[in-house]
Amino acid sequence: MCGIVGIVDTHRDSIPAPLLYAMRDVMFARGPDGVGEYFEGSVAMGMRRLSIIDLEHGWQPLKSRDGRVIAFQNGEIYNFRGLRKELEKQGFQFATDSDTEVLAHGYAQWGIEGLLDRIDGMYALAILDRDRREIHLARDRFGEKPLFFCHADGRFAYGSDLTALAALPWVNDNIDPLALDYYLALHYVPGERTIIEGVRRVLPGERLCLSIDRPVPERHRYYKAPIGRGSDVSDGELATTIEAAVASRLVADVPVGVFLSGGLDSSIVAAVAARNNPNINTFSMGFHARAQDESEFAREVAGHIGSSHHHFMFDESKFVELLPEVAAALDEPVGDQALLPLFWLCREARQHVKVVLSGEAADEVFAGYGYYSPFAPVRTLRDHIRALFGKGARVADVPALNRLIHNEMPITPSGFPLLTDAHGREQLLGRAYSQRDEWEQRLMDWLNQAADPLQRATCADIGTWLPDDLLVKYDRMAMANSLEGRAPYLDPRVVDLGVRRLRPRDRMAGGVSKIALRRIATRWLPAEIVKRRKQGFVLPMRMWLRQWLDLHGGAKRYFEDRSVPHIAQERLGSLVDADVQRGIERERLIFALVLLAEWYESFLTRSGRLRGHYASIDASSGSCDLRMQERSRRDVV
Repeated sequence: MCGIVGIVDTHRDSIPAPLLYAMRDVMFARGPDGVGEYFEGSVAMGMRRLSIIDLEHGWQPLKSRDGRVIAFQNGEIYNFRGLRKELEKQGFQFATDSDTEVLAHGYAQWGIEGLLDRIDGMYALAILDRDRREIHLARDRFGEKPLFFCHADGRFAYGSDLTALAALPWVNDNIDPLALDYYLALHYVPGERTIIEGVRRVLPGERLCLSIDRPVPERHRYYKAPIGRGSDVSDGELATTIEAAVASRLVADVPVGVFLSGGLDSSIVAAVAARNNPNINTFSMGFHARAQDESEFAREVAGHIGSSHHHFMFDESKFVELLPEVAAALDEPVGDQALLPLFWLCREARQHVKVVLSGEAADEVFAGYGYYSPFAPVRTLRDHIRALFGKGARVADVPALNRLIHNEMPITPSGFPLLTDAHGREQLLGRAYSQRDEWEQRLMDWLNQAADPLQRATCADIGTWLPDDLLVKYDRMAMANSLEGRAPYLDPRVVDLGVRRLRPRDRMAGGVSKIALRRIATRWLPAEIVKRRKQGFVLPMRMWLRQWLDLHGGAKRYFEDRSVPHIAQERLGSLVDADVQRGIERERLIFALVLLAEWYESFLTRSGRLRGHYASIDASSGSCDLRMQERSRRDVV
C-alpha cells in the first residue's frame, strides 16, 4: 500500500527533484515507512510506501527487461504468487518477493492489456516503458484505490492525492460548477470529474496511455462490471468463491484484522477469515444510543468465531474536534456522516494491525439496500409501479429514470434519494446545470443493458455510489491513519456471481434482502445473526449540527465566513437557518454543506501552502539537470 505520483514536462530537460518530493510527501500518511523515486529527463515518478508485503526488499520502483520497464503501484495484487510462478516458467528471474515486481515482469511478458486481464487486486499502477517512451496508468476494476491526473500544454501529472495535482502552477484549481451540482444532489462527485476543474479521475477499470514526447492521455476501458444475464449459480459455488476471496485478501507480512459491525456482511468476512487465521483481531465501534449500537451483535459473532475482539465507544462529545480533522483528511469532499466513526475506528485499529478487511460492497453486489425493493421481483407491473411511485400511480405517469440526478423524481436510477431536486440546486447555484456529459451518457447506456430492474438499480450504485462515496470514504479514512483497507466482496468472481448470475429472487424478494447470501451464511454464523434485518446507520447529527452552527455564530454567519465558489451564500445561509428553525429536517443536506465548507477551507490552506512551495522550487531550480537518477530510500521524511 502506497501513494504514487509522477510528472512529465516537455518544457524541461529534467524535473527538479524537490518538485517530485513535494508532490509525493503530500501523501505522507499513505506511506510513512519510506519512499522511492525515478528520474529520467522530462519524467519523474515517485511513491511513498506503507510496507505490507516483502517488508525488507519490496522497495519501488521495480524493474524488468534490464531496467527498460519501471513499475510503481499503490495497492496490492492478491494473486501475485500464482502469476509469479507463470512468469518464472517463462524465464523471468525475481529479485524480491514483492507483488510490484510481478507487475514489471508481467508487463514485459504480456503487455498492459494482458497484465490487467490477469491481475486480481486493488491498485493504481504506473508503468514506464523506456523502449516505447510511454507511460501506462491503470486503476483497479471497482475503484478501491484513487488515481487522478491533469494535463495542459505539454505537461502531464498523476497521483493518488488530488491536492498534489491541484496545486501545480499550470493546473486550473477552480471549483467545477457541474461537479458542484452533482455534489449538492448526491453528497459526492461521481464519474471522471472531480470538484476541481483541472483535475480528472481515472475511472474504475480504466487505463491511460501517453507518450513522453506528447503527454496527452488516451483513455481505454479494460473492464466493466458484469451486466446482463449469465448461468445460475449454486449456493456451494457462491460459498466457495467468497471463501477464496476472503482468503486471498488475508495475504500480508504484517498483522491483519477485520472490521466487525455485527451485521451480516462483515460477520461473514470475519467468520471466514477466522477459519483461515484463528484468533484474528476484529474491531467494532459502539454508540451510546441503543438504536444506533450493534456492538452486542459484534461481540456475539466474535465469541462464535473465536476472534480477538476489540470494542471502542464513539465519543459523541468529540464532534467539534473530529469534523475539521476528518475534512482535512479528504482530498475531495464526501458528505457522508459515516466518515466520523470510520475515522475513529481506523485510528483505533491501527494500534493493533496494519491491514483490515471489511464488508464493503456486499449491499451493492447482493442487493441489500431497502430502496432497491421496488425494483425487486413483484407480482405485476402495477405492483411494481405502485411500490416505486405510490398507490395512485398509473403506467402513463411513471417517469423514466434515465438521468443520474435530473429525473422527474429526486432519485437516482438505483432509487437512492437525492439531497436536493433540480430546482433547489438552481436556487443555490444561481443557474441550472441540466446538461448530460459524456460520462453520464455512457453510464446510462451501460445500465440499459441490464437483464432486469433490480440488476439495473444495483449496477447504478456500483457505477457511482460505490466508487465515489463508499470506497473514497474507506480509503481516505483508513489511509489518514496509515491503515490498509481491503474489500473481499469486490473480488471480480464474487461480483460476477452476485450481479450477473444470481437470479433476481435470490438477491431480493418479498422485502427480504441478500437472500442467497443469507442462505450460505448459515455455514459460518448463528441463525440470529443471519436473520437480522439490516440496521440503518444513524448518528445524532441534528444535535451535532445545531451545536456546530451555534458555536460559529449561526448558519448565516458560518457560511458567510466559509464561502464556496458558485454557491449563493446568502441563499445558502437563509436555507440552512430556516431548516435549523424547523429542527434540521434536511439533515443529510446540512451535513453535506457543512462538510463542503470545512473541506474547502482546509483545501485552500493546504493547496495554497503547496502552491507556494512549488513556486519556490521553480524559482530556485534554475537549470538543475538530473538527466537520469533513480533512488529508493527507506528514510522517513
